Amino acid sequence: MSITMIVLIICIANFLWIHFGSGSDQIYKYTLIPMQVKRGQWYRLITSGFLHVQPWHLIMNMYSLYSLGSYMESMFGSLWYSIILFGSIIGGSLVTTFFGDDGTSTIGISGGLYGLMGAYLFLLVRSGSLSNPYVLTSVLRMCIANLIINFMPNISRTGHLGGLITGILLAVLRIYMF
Repeated sequence: MSITMIVLIICIANFLWIHFGSGSDQIYKYTLIPMQVKRGQWYRLITSGFLHVQPWHLIMNMYSLYSLGSYMESMFGSLWYSIILFGSIIGGSLVTTFFGDDGTSTIGISGGLYGLMGAYLFLLVRSGSLSNPYVLTSVLRMCIANLIINFMPNISRTGHLGGLITGILLAVLRIYMF
């Protein structure tokens, strides 16, 4: 089974646990709350990435994970795909923790998805594929859609930015160092 499918199943299971199990009382323990991370609860940097409360949030992120994740896993292989995905979740959480609002709580795999998008953009730039008008149009649509999402309420812009930067850096590391 692919890493993408395993992560997808974990996110869906957590959603069901929150809504139909005992998770609604437990979600606070795993949500990214910068003040709690600064007090030593570092596990929140990763656990928050696998939580989704709203059905639309879960559906959008799982669709993006399945679409982009499956492709990126085939491009990088399971090990480096995992490093980029999980590293970007942590990178987005770290940027939120140290540059966001201490009182804000954050959940969702978006930082990881932005990391995958960053790695994908790096691959396109490196290969020269952006000179193809079809590819350029597709990438511009993806970028515009994600820019619009960042201006919606209750969106972690710091998590998205941190994930994006981390994904690019990890892709560069993979391509040029390993």
